[in-house]
Amino acid sequence: MKILLIRHAQSMNNIVQAQVHTKITSGKASEQQAQDEWLSMRQDDPELSPAGKEQLKRLMEHAKKLPKKSGCKRFRVLTSPMRRACETAKVIVGALNLPTAEVRGDLCEVGGIYTAQRSPNGQSKSTVQQGHGKSNGSNDDQAAIWIRCVKLAPSGPWDSGRGFEGTTEAIQRAERLSSWLKSAYLHNEMGQDGMLLLVSHADFLALLMAVLTNHSTSGHENNPDIDVSAHGITEATLQGLMAHDAPSVYQKFRISLACTTLLDISPEGKVRVEWMNKKSHLEGKNCTIS
Repeated sequence: MKILLIRHAQSMNNIVQAQVHTKITSGKASEQQAQDEWLSMRQDDPELSPAGKEQLKRLMEHAKKLPKKSGCKRFRVLTSPMRRACETAKVIVGALNLPTAEVRGDLCEVGGIYTAQRSPNGQSKSTVQQGHGKSNGSNDDQAAIWIRCVKLAPSGPWDSGRGFEGTTEAIQRAERLSSWLKSAYLHNEMGQDGMLLLVSHADFLALLMAVLTNHSTSGHENNPDIDVSAHGITEATLQGLMAHDAPSVYQKFRISLACTTLLDISPEGKVRVEWMNKKSHLEGKNCTIS
């Protein structure tokens, strides 16, 4: 059975991240100033940017080739409930001629849906508002008939109003998902010629990759969206399978925007990485690789 990990295409928040990081590297802002700007400008559930929609066109062509190139005969798409992931998953479902994608709360980004701002007393610790993981029902991509909701609260916010999620909880979520992905039950359901496509986010996919491949989750101590210095908010392209010298799990296993990582899981639950952070489908005119 194969697992294709897909990071969503560029969102409006990714543009803000790039702008803030440029200010740090150019010396126009300190890390604390950049962090404050990021917290004040980020959206809790952003939509895709114009560049992200261009990336989707390339990702769609990439997905159309999967049946022939992979040899897989059965495909199943699972996606995070967040808007940027749903918009990405919709294109993949269309490319593979599937009726639906399954929306799962356990594929959401580390932290969930929340807003944050620096404490009024000026301390470095940020105050996190306990926002709810409520999808915008008016958004076509989240209310359309092409999705099937699983692993969501039966009513109200999809995360049951959990609010902000720390990285310890996110790692536990990754461990639960990893156990399911390696299970004999799922393997029997999908078959050796099946492919499961997971549309999610950079930081959660990094944690999931570390857990799946039995690597350390060191560097997770600070939530990446809150701590700019720990996050490394540029969308760096990894060279080779794994950057073992990276200081943080979020950098070591980072998947770039609209890029993919392919895993093969044996019936015994052993994981083999076939490729990591594949980006060749994005190369070309009018398409930015971040």
